Amino acid sequence: MKYILIFLLTALNSNVFALDTEVKGFIALNTLSYESVEDRDPSMKMGIGTIDLKFYFNHEDFGAKIKLDLDGQLDEPNNLYEEAMLTWRPVRNWRFGIGKGKVRIHQVSYGILESHYIDGGSLLGTKHSFRDQDRKIIGEASYGGYRKGFRNTLNVFADARQPKASYDERNPVGYVTDRSNPNEGEGTIVYETEKEIDTRKDIGVSNKFYYYPKRGAEFALGALVRDREIDYNLNWAADFSGKYRTGDWEFIFEYTFAYVSNHPNDRYAVEHQYEQLGQLQVRYELTEITTLQVNTEFALVNSQEFNKNNIPNGVGQLNSNRGQNAHTNNYKVDFGVIWKMAKRVNFKVGALYERKYEWKALSHLGYAHGYAGFKDAWALGSGVNFWF
Repeated sequence: MKYILIFLLTALNSNVFALDTEVKGFIALNTLSYESVEDRDPSMKMGIGTIDLKFYFNHEDFGAKIKLDLDGQLDEPNNLYEEAMLTWRPVRNWRFGIGKGKVRIHQVSYGILESHYIDGGSLLGTKHSFRDQDRKIIGEASYGGYRKGFRNTLNVFADARQPKASYDERNPVGYVTDRSNPNEGEGTIVYETEKEIDTRKDIGVSNKFYYYPKRGAEFALGALVRDREIDYNLNWAADFSGKYRTGDWEFIFEYTFAYVSNHPNDRYAVEHQYEQLGQLQVRYELTEITTLQVNTEFALVNSQEFNKNNIPNGVGQLNSNRGQNAHTNNYKVDFGVIWKMAKRVNFKVGALYERKYEWKALSHLGYAHGYAGFKDAWALGSGVNFWF
């Protein structure tokens, strides 16, 4: 990592290659927060929430973007960079890209104290599996722009993290598994980050259409289908989102519906899982430096586990394949005030309330079922966002 940073910093101060270079970053600091979660002791927290560091390089019709994953697992090979994209703009309104990056399907607008459910922003934890589609190997083609009134982006992609193949003929799973816990049976599949992937084993296609009907308005419709050899069924998702700004008001919304099916030895194994995620956010600019914000979200998950008795070759984890059906619903409201301290610095104060509901149906293996009850959590906090 040290040598990569030295090279990038040297490139920024050199005109040998006639490059236009730029560094951008973002730091979110939790200055102080108090969290109270049912069945846990209250906690006081402060520290770093998010760190982003991006490098941009432009040369004629070509551009490159590198985003470092500074708060990720840097000890894992090929995991230093979260994005490494090369783009080409041969003619106006057309753009092509290839590399490692994010699939364009979500909108994701952040709350005051927590990020979007899709990005893991929950005090109680959600059950959904369809998360932010980042760290993918991507081929991208985009046409249009704001002036044309629309833009369409097509992605072909695969996950950079792939299951590690096993060459042990005695392994019924066919992939390397973690057997450190004897209660897990054949254990969970071990994944590793790759620089290249075999599209015969993992391939996805997504498309997102943006529509700009007038100034201050944006609507988007996205769809995704993914075929992974290891999964039992195709995975797919649809997303509808939009933003509308009028005067001092701004309204932001998003709705996602997804179907997930994976392998009995995946960490969160499900045979069928239907997920709905929604967001409605309202912002009001009280003064030039003060903004009020209210953010509401829900995550509704209906999951059906594998039944280990029906899985061929006896594969599958013992604890995660009980044939159980479960409904897990999360709801949260996040509101507060944002003060603009400088052009690129915001200070925020807010409160959050979240409720989680669980209901489990009787499984074929005789596990407990029925109403599991509600769980509540709330938080008060403040933080600083700094863009550079």
